[in-house]
Amino acid sequence: MKTIDIRKLSDSELLEQTEKAVLVERESTNLVLDHLREIQSRRLYARLGFSSMFEYCTQHLKYCNSGAQLRIDAMRLSLELPEIKESLEKGDLSLSVIGSFQKFVRHENYRRDKKYSKEEKQELLKQVESKSRVEAEKVFAEISPEAFPKEKVRVLNGTQSELRLVADEELMELIAEMKAKLQQKGNSDPSYAEIFKSGLRKALKKEKGVAAVGATSSEEVRGAKNGVSKAFARPNSTSSAEVGSSCKQPRASRVYISVSAKKTAFYRAGEQCTYFSEITGKRCTEKHFLQVEHIIPVAMGGSSEQENLTVLCACHNRLSAIDSFGMEKMRPYLRHG
Repeated sequence: MKTIDIRKLSDSELLEQTEKAVLVERESTNLVLDHLREIQSRRLYARLGFSSMFEYCTQHLKYCNSGAQLRIDAMRLSLELPEIKESLEKGDLSLSVIGSFQKFVRHENYRRDKKYSKEEKQELLKQVESKSRVEAEKVFAEISPEAFPKEKVRVLNGTQSELRLVADEELMELIAEMKAKLQQKGNSDPSYAEIFKSGLRKALKKEKGVAAVGATSSEEVRGAKNGVSKAFARPNSTSSAEVGSSCKQPRASRVYISVSAKKTAFYRAGEQCTYFSEITGKRCTEKHFLQVEHIIPVAMGGSSEQENLTVLCACHNRLSAIDSFGMEKMRPYLRHG
């Protein structure tokens, strides 16, 4: 490609070339979204050993956290509203505005149990066309003022960050309750940092305990007692194609796995997802919300003995279900393709 010394361009040429470069950039953004959409549909990020699209975008594609999330938000919205791709290319909508829109919709769904229809989303997006992120958030805030609390993280040094957030009445009550518990244990005046640390440690420990002794499959694949990825499949195990022909649908019944067997499985796995990617040689690093699963699916005659148990994160649990039962059979149980 022939390079141009932009320092030698006239003012009019420089402006013209800049506008052309912006158009190319917008087209490239849409192209990236198309590729991310197909990667998600095929769940290739999981096959590479990543537990989420976000992890794939930040660790493999090297996007910053916010840049990755903006592209994921836009990609997922374009699945429902394909017309936003044209708006992005024209510059009527920016990634940052779409990101704020998705954040607003998630808030409405979670906090107010308000689910926007496709038509309502289209109408709301029309109201924020050609607006900046700040202007768009003002529009959203008029509908739901609490949708955008003023939160901020500022790095102070290599080991410390300053966190600013807006606490509602419920959060302040929870903080006061946790402070009282710490005082009862001998800490006469716990700081906010100590209060949050104590509460988060307790919550994460509880979640880990629930994962270790709770149900063995996620809601999205409940009933599908699936095998681990091909990287862990036994040489004599039935292939995905054979499963598709021998198993009409994921089984609906749960299979009991003893608490001791689950604990042993977690210990052997080092309390980490056991999935290894044959493509990259990478082991999944996920350590939260893990599930004990069958290497040979129960639907294929697998037992609940220790040697037939492994530990998977939710993402790779779903992937192994797809490998075992096929995408078409599993699609109703899956989100985002």
